[in-house]
Amino acid sequence: MAKAPPTIWVRKNYALSAELSRTVSTPQCSPTSVFTGTSKEPIKETSIEVDAPEALKETRTANGTLHDSQSDAETWVLKQDELEQAFQVAVNTTVGAMSLEPNLKEMKDYINEAFGLPEQVSANLWDKAEHKQPSRLKLCGKLISARDIPAMDANGKSDPYCVVGIILESDRNRDKVKTGHLVQWKKEGFVTHVFRSTTKTATLEPEWNEDFELPIDNLGEQVLVIEVWDSDEKTVGVSEIKGAKGIGAFFKDLKRTDDFIGRTFLSLKEIQPQGGPGTLILHSHTAKHQRGNIWVHLSMKGQEEGKISLTTKMDQSILLFKALVMYEAKKGNPNCQHNWDAEMSVVAKELLTRHTAYYGIDETYQAAVHLSVLFDYHKIFGVQPRRFSQFLDHIINASGRKLLSVALSQSGASDSPGDWVDKVLGALQGLLTEVYDILCNHLILMDVTTTSGVQSLTEWIQVMAKLYQLDDLVAKLPVDRRSLKTALEGSIKMSFVKWYHSLYDMSRLESILLQCYALKAVSESCLSLCSTIQNSISPEVKRLTGVDYLAIYVASLDTLFSPAVMDLMERWSQKKELAATTSYALYLNTKRMCVITKQLEATDLKGLQLMNCQCWFKKMVPVWLNAALVTCKERIDRAVEEDKIAIVTDEVCYSSSLVDTLTFFHQMVDFWNNLEWTSPEETYAFVGELINCITDAAKYYVEQIYTRAFEHTSGMEQFSITVRECIILNNMKHMQLMLSPEPSSSAVAGLLDELELHKTFDWLQQEIGIGEQGRILVGNVVKSAAEDIGQKITSESEKLVMQFIPAIRVFIDEAMQAAQGATIEQVLSPLGEYLNTNLKTLSSNLLFSVFRNLLEDIWMATVDALSKSVSTLPKKPNQKYLYQRLRESLEFLRGFFNAGGEGLTDEQLKTEQYKVLLNDLDLMCLSTRELVLRCCADLAEQQAKAVGSPEHKYGELTLSVG
Repeated sequence: MAKAPPTIWVRKNYALSAELSRTVSTPQCSPTSVFTGTSKEPIKETSIEVDAPEALKETRTANGTLHDSQSDAETWVLKQDELEQAFQVAVNTTVGAMSLEPNLKEMKDYINEAFGLPEQVSANLWDKAEHKQPSRLKLCGKLISARDIPAMDANGKSDPYCVVGIILESDRNRDKVKTGHLVQWKKEGFVTHVFRSTTKTATLEPEWNEDFELPIDNLGEQVLVIEVWDSDEKTVGVSEIKGAKGIGAFFKDLKRTDDFIGRTFLSLKEIQPQGGPGTLILHSHTAKHQRGNIWVHLSMKGQEEGKISLTTKMDQSILLFKALVMYEAKKGNPNCQHNWDAEMSVVAKELLTRHTAYYGIDETYQAAVHLSVLFDYHKIFGVQPRRFSQFLDHIINASGRKLLSVALSQSGASDSPGDWVDKVLGALQGLLTEVYDILCNHLILMDVTTTSGVQSLTEWIQVMAKLYQLDDLVAKLPVDRRSLKTALEGSIKMSFVKWYHSLYDMSRLESILLQCYALKAVSESCLSLCSTIQNSISPEVKRLTGVDYLAIYVASLDTLFSPAVMDLMERWSQKKELAATTSYALYLNTKRMCVITKQLEATDLKGLQLMNCQCWFKKMVPVWLNAALVTCKERIDRAVEEDKIAIVTDEVCYSSSLVDTLTFFHQMVDFWNNLEWTSPEETYAFVGELINCITDAAKYYVEQIYTRAFEHTSGMEQFSITVRECIILNNMKHMQLMLSPEPSSSAVAGLLDELELHKTFDWLQQEIGIGEQGRILVGNVVKSAAEDIGQKITSESEKLVMQFIPAIRVFIDEAMQAAQGATIEQVLSPLGEYLNTNLKTLSSNLLFSVFRNLLEDIWMATVDALSKSVSTLPKKPNQKYLYQRLRESLEFLRGFFNAGGEGLTDEQLKTEQYKVLLNDLDLMCLSTRELVLRCCADLAEQQAKAVGSPEHKYGELTLSVG
């Protein structure tokens, strides 16, 4: 046998991408739905936007209010006399509370700038206040008790008393202060006023309950000091010491000094003017050791406090705070005062703190003043809700669940607070009404799909929850709104109704198609909102109030959305003109909302129409499948037409049209997995329609790509395979494999695995006993489609092989005409190069299974070409060398196609046609004598095989050829 030439077409790795459409790069056509085309739509569908009603547009503001700021802004301007009065209050507060402080410049500059009065007017008011007899602040305190103080006496007890005083912060770190004590400091001038309590004997937990007052000279620079001492006032004589003799004179006049227990420092700036109880830790002189703790109540008041009525105080406080709010709001956001965070500057806070201390205004009153003013501001410009929450916390902490009026009455005012309490309650009631109105419109006023919108909503709900903690406020509400839960549920329902009707108003849409487009848009908004409520809003609202926002939303959705969809689907199923894309999108959105709904408690799910949403759309499934098939064929036409028949990626040899078509199949899988039906009979019918749709689309694609196989080969003198033919064969083969990866065994494994139809068939078998029947029928449909595609692949391969035969015949004929002395390698070199080039193209680009089949076909075509060359040789003497050359050519080519074991196997190469040709060539190469011997040998072999058979009845023949 002649030696085969080096083979360069062999490829070791043959790749098949089973997930082609999921891994290759983006195709030319990238549809997003089984009903959506690429460059044009099979069914024209338009989108519309449903605007909110004009009435709601007018109420929508950036700050979450329901008011027109333009018309009410003028009411938020202080008159000149009011501004001067507020300025006088600020000046009096500053001068009165800081009469002994050296630096007034920062506060004076702030007040002058904030009020903006003419320079002469403000100078006169400052001069008047500064020449007035200053009114000083007082620190009012009560020593209540001490705990855990150390024992200082031999009996394991102590005799504690307290010394209280005020020193400057700058003196606190002096050496004398560190080692000294208040009484000593008073003698040395560090302290002007000192209070000493009574002594409690033999105790480590003294109870004093004693009041004291100390004047404040410099609020910002002074420190409160409280010391606890152990009293040792007795004279101890020798007679009191048991066993002592002869040393009485030494001890007779000795007085034991008091023992220091511990002390604490507290800056006066840290004490709230309205006061409150607190525990302070006692330390040693070095502050390294704790010596127990002391419980005190501390507050501050001004000497003007008793001279001004409560009503006047509140009116002045309102004027002052209103003026500061006007200034701070503009200063914080000069271009827009809306949605103010109500954050005051440090100087403004200091001024308000000194004011409340100077006039002795209770914390409850102070919070009520601020809340009332900010509410008036909010009605015009808007204030962030968390600021209201802070002031409500002050009121609630001061009054608890008591009636607010009781808390205000107990604030220590000298005159009756009744009138002002009514004003406070009126402001709180107005705020509650405002909050309720905001929550009734929150889905329109706020974008709750954003983090800021969710935060704003929860903050307003917090304000409502805190308002409902004030009993006397709740008592003034209508009976049906005295429960926070009832009010909040009602506001959520109302907000959804308004929001829903702002999006979908069927009366404005005459066409049933327009109604469906609008309802689809509504479903998208409802789904987005439903997801936000589930993940962000509902958990927070439930934590704050115990109200299940999601359950209320779903119930409201079920009341409005569900009947609208059911009615539309019922009327739509009777129409011929259908928009499958829109109705399917509506179905998907509805189903996803149903999935979220299923997470509610069972009691909340009872009676919901939304739980049966699958039944609303069952009449649409045949429409969807038919539209999908029509759309798919149009997409295939466009994809094949636009296909350059070029490799998509370096990894796999496919073209864009296959990627587009496989994308459709994966969308059909998603489509099927999104369908859930409770009726087995309907499911059985839908499975058949689905499989017919997919197999029809697959066969249609193969037919379209098949027609483009040899568009460019006509007129070629010598056929050469190109990547184009490989791509087309790969496209067709992959389509077959998508339907049936192993046609010889499991005909439906590939497609049915992705569709998970085995679960459907198991369910059908269990429910109505037709699962196995359905499995067989569907399997036959898929198998038949795969076989049809296989026939196309075979036909395409045969055409391809037929293109090779003329060139092979030409090369063989040229080999036969070569000089008699030429070697077989020389005469077959052109044919070898031709085959090597083409087979390398095939092996590099074809799927392995397609290449091996095609390689066998080319080998058989080559053998056939040699056979025809034998039959056409002239019957002349001395032609024996030609038959020998043909035989050598056959063996040479067999080695070429075997490729050292990497190509075809011996079994594949030694076909019947090959054996017949080899035998004929062997015979033609023999001489007459060799031919006779060969003939006799064959007869002898046949006779030997026949020995012992019934036909063996003539004996034996012995031949001898000389």
